Amino acid sequence: RTAEEIITKLNLIPNVERGYFVETFRDTDNITSSTSPNRSASTAIYYLLEGSEGYSRWHCVDAVEVWHYYAGAPMTLQLSRDDGVPVREARLGQDLFDEGQRPQVVVGKGEWQRARSWGAWTLVGTTVAPGFEVDGFEMAEDGWEP
Repeated sequence: RTAEEIITKLNLIPNVERGYFVETFRDTDNITSSTSPNRSASTAIYYLLEGSEGYSRWHCVDAVEVWHYYAGAPMTLQLSRDDGVPVREARLGQDLFDEGQRPQVVVGKGEWQRARSWGAWTLVGTTVAPGFEVDGFEMAEDGWEP
């Protein structure tokens, strides 16, 4: 299958950090968090990134984000706390015995992240808890590196 077929089948839309996404779940249970008095307990999305796009933009979220591999090529996540420690890499994929691929990667609250597909495309999902809110999302300027 092609990226275009997946995008159409899942009704994905362009994402500001590159790639395509759609929110698939927003918990109706709300919680009080340190940043919001009335926030969804969790949210989930599909996210597709084409290899030709290179890395997505550096960004961070004010909640824990769990990435789940679904289909396509392996994907590398680069992660940084922007604290002088070198950027670390995690690899999402289905082959547990090839270069440390894992079906899940956990990104900590406030941890800077960007992704890259190592093939034509990669389809993943992310679950954010407490739920994703635009006010808790920060995008780095073009060219920024931790």
